[in-house]
Amino acid sequence: MKKVLIGIIVCLLIFNAQAQSQTRKRVITGKTLEQQTNTPVEFANVLLYNAKDSSLVEYTSTAVGGGFSLEIDKTGAFYIEIASIGYEKKQIPLSLTDASEQTIALGDIDIEPASLELSEVAVTGQRRQIVYKLDKRVIEASGFLSAAGGTAVDILAQTPSIRVDAEGEVTFRGSSGFKVYIDGKPSSLEGTIALEQIPAGQIENIEVITVPSARNDADGTAGIININLKKQALDGWSGMVNVMGSTELSRNIDFLTALRQNDVRWQVSGEASRRYRRSDFDQMKTVTTPEMITTDHSFGTRESYTDTYMLRTGADWYKTNTTWSAAAEVGYRDRWRGGELKYEDTYRVPGSDEVTDDFFQGDDYVRLNGWLLRGDAGFNHRFAKEGHRLTGTLYALYENHALEYFETNLYDMAGKRAQGHKAWEEEFRLTSQLNLDYVLPLATQEDKFEAGYQFYTYTEDGDYRIDMFDPSEGDFVRRDDLYNRYVFRRDIHAMYAMLSNTWQRFSYQIGVRGEYTYRKLANNLKWAEHRLHNFGLYPSVHLALALGNGARTNLSYSRRITQPQLFYMEPYIVYVDYYTAQRGNPFIKPEYTNSVEWGYNQNFGSNTLTGTLFYRARKDKIERVRVPYQTGVTLDSMANVGSDYASGAELSTMIQLNKWWNLDANGSLYYYKVKNEYKIDGQDAESWNWQLAVNNNFDIGKTTRARFEAYYVGPSVNSQGRIEDFFYMNLTVRQQLFNRRLIASLNIRDVLATAQYNSVQRNSQVESLTSIIPQSPVFTLTLSYTFNNFGGSQRAERVNHDLFEGTNR
Repeated sequence: MKKVLIGIIVCLLIFNAQAQSQTRKRVITGKTLEQQTNTPVEFANVLLYNAKDSSLVEYTSTAVGGGFSLEIDKTGAFYIEIASIGYEKKQIPLSLTDASEQTIALGDIDIEPASLELSEVAVTGQRRQIVYKLDKRVIEASGFLSAAGGTAVDILAQTPSIRVDAEGEVTFRGSSGFKVYIDGKPSSLEGTIALEQIPAGQIENIEVITVPSARNDADGTAGIININLKKQALDGWSGMVNVMGSTELSRNIDFLTALRQNDVRWQVSGEASRRYRRSDFDQMKTVTTPEMITTDHSFGTRESYTDTYMLRTGADWYKTNTTWSAAAEVGYRDRWRGGELKYEDTYRVPGSDEVTDDFFQGDDYVRLNGWLLRGDAGFNHRFAKEGHRLTGTLYALYENHALEYFETNLYDMAGKRAQGHKAWEEEFRLTSQLNLDYVLPLATQEDKFEAGYQFYTYTEDGDYRIDMFDPSEGDFVRRDDLYNRYVFRRDIHAMYAMLSNTWQRFSYQIGVRGEYTYRKLANNLKWAEHRLHNFGLYPSVHLALALGNGARTNLSYSRRITQPQLFYMEPYIVYVDYYTAQRGNPFIKPEYTNSVEWGYNQNFGSNTLTGTLFYRARKDKIERVRVPYQTGVTLDSMANVGSDYASGAELSTMIQLNKWWNLDANGSLYYYKVKNEYKIDGQDAESWNWQLAVNNNFDIGKTTRARFEAYYVGPSVNSQGRIEDFFYMNLTVRQQLFNRRLIASLNIRDVLATAQYNSVQRNSQVESLTSIIPQSPVFTLTLSYTFNNFGGSQRAERVNHDLFEGTNR
C-alpha cells in the first residue's frame, strides 16, 4: 500500500512538473531598426504564428523606441512576423522547448523599407509614400515622381488636407498657422516662405505632426512640418546635382555633396534658383462710402518670381558616447510680385442716378530682399543605459538690411501720371533659440520620462518711409506724418515633461508644456505701443493600440497657440496697388486651438489603407479683413474675427494593381464653420470643404516611368467671402540613363488648362469679385545626376496648386 501511495505521489509530482513546464510563461524581447538608417521603427506589428498551420498565437506592437515584449506559455515551432506600413515584412523562426530560457532576447532586428519592382531587371527603392506613426505622418520624398525640380511645397501639395492657394500660400485643414523645422531645428524663415526655399531633390522625407506632443514648440495651430534632408550613411564621397528649366522661365540648380570618414561626417549644399509664376488677372471691386460709390474694374497680367541663393555646410563628429555637430548657412533671397493693369472706374453719389467714369493704366510691384547668416551647434550625449540621453542645440540667425519696397504708378490713357506711391521698409532681425532635452528610461526602454527647456528670442529693428505723388507739385512728396520707426521683441521661456510607456499592444504618451511669453512693440506712433505678458499650459495625449494583422489605431489630443507674426501688427499704411492699401493691427491677440484626432491604418500585402477623423476648435481666429479706406480705396488689415471649427475625415490608399501599374489616391472631407465676432463687419459662414487627388504610376519599361495626376480642390469660406473650386491635371515622364545615375524628367502642369481661381469677398461696404487664370500648360525639364552612395531617386517637375498670381489684391 505504501508503495502504491509513493507511486501515486511520484506520478502527481511528474504530472505537475510537466504542467508547470507547459504553462510556464516565457518572454520574447527585441528591437526593430530600419536597416539603412539604424533608427527605431515605432509601432510595427509583432505577430507570433504557429509554424504548423500559421495560426495566430499572440501579437503586440513596438514601442516609441522600437522595442517590444511578447509573452507565450506554449512550446513548439513558431515564427515571428514583423510588419509595418512602409517596410518589407520580416519573419524570424523560433523554437521553444521545455529547456528554453525564460527570457528569449532576439536583439536588434533590421527591417527594410518597402520597395516596388520597376521591372524584372531594374529595381528602384520606391518607399511607401506616407508612413503613419504615433504622433506624425512621414512623407517619403522619393515616392513623389513629379516633385523634383520644385520645393517642399510640391511634395506637401500631394498629401491629404494640404491646400496651396492662388498666391502659393500653404494651408493645412484651412489653417496657415504651422511651424517649419529642418532636421528638427527651426527654419530660418516662416511658413510657406520657408518651404519654398528647400529643393525637393535634397529632401529625404517630411514629417507632418498634426497633433504635436508637449515636447514640441506650442506655436502653430495646424502643427509642425519637419523636413529631414538627405545625409550620407556610408563611408566615402557622394553627391547629387539637379538642374531644372521651364517654359514659364523658372530655373533651378542645386547640389548636395557629402563625405563620411571614420567618426566624421561633413556635408555641403547649395541652390541658385528663380521660381516664376504668371497669371491673367480680372477683378471687379465696389466700395461704398457715405460720399461715393466707386466701382473699379482692373484687368491685366500678374507676375511673381522668387530668387534664392543659398550655401549650407555642416559637420557631425561621433566621439565615444557623444555626437557633436555644427553648421553654417549664408544666403540671399529676392521676392518680387507685380504686374501691369488697366482700370475702368465708375463713380456715383449715393441717392443719385448720375454716373461718371474714368480710365487709367498702371503698374505696381512689391519687392522683398535681404541677406541672412545662420550658425548652429549641438550635442547628443548617450549615458551607459540604453535610451538614456541628454541633447542640446543652439542656433542664431542674423538678417542684415532686409528691404521691403512697394511702388504703385497710375497714369491716364495719354500716359500722364495721375497718382503713385513709393515706400521703403528697412529691417535688421536677430533670432536665437536654445534647447535642452533629457530622456530617462524607467523600468524598460519603452517606459521613459522626458523633460526639457527652451528659450527663444526675436528682435526686429525697422524703419518705414513713404512718398506719395502730389499732382500740384508734379512729383513725389515724403509723407512725414506716415513715417514709422519701430523695435519689436518677443521672448519665450518654455518647459515640458512627458511620460510614455508600452504595455503589450497598448502605447501611451502624455505630457504638459508651460510657456511664458513677453512681447513688446515700441514705435513713434504712441497709440500703437504695447507690452504683453502671457503664460499658458499646453497638454498633449497620444494613445495607440495594435490590432493585429497589420492594423493599428491611435487617438491624440493637444492644445496649441499661434503667435501673430510681426507683419500682422505693423501699424503703418502700405499700398499693394493704388486701390488696395494694407495696415497691421498692433493689438492682435494669439490664436488658441484644441485638436483631437483618431486614426486607423491597415496594410494588405503591398496595399495600404489609412483613415483619419479630426476635430479642431480655434479661438480668436486671425484673418485678413477688407474695409473702405478712402474713395475707391480699400484697406486690408488683420483682426481676431471670432472662432472657427473644423471636423472631418481623411482617407488615403496605395494599390498595386499589377506589376506595371500603381495607384495612390487621397481625399479629405471636412465641415468648416466660422462664428464671426468681428465688430466692424463680417458674418458667420460655413461650408463643406473637400479635395481629391488620384495619381497613377506606370512602369513603361525597365528604366521608364510615367505618372498621371488629377486634382480637385473644393470650395472654401471665411468670415467675408468664398473661394470657388478648381480642377487640373499633370503628366510626368521620367527616363533613367547611364545605369540610373542620370534621370531626365519632363512634366506638363495643368495639361488641359482647366485651372481657374475665382473668389468673392463681401461685406456691407466692400464687394470684390476676382478671377485668376494661370498661363497654362507649363512644360518643365529636370535633369538629376547622382554619384557614389546617393542612389537616384524619382524626380520630375514641381506639382502643386501654386498656379495663380494676383490673389493678394
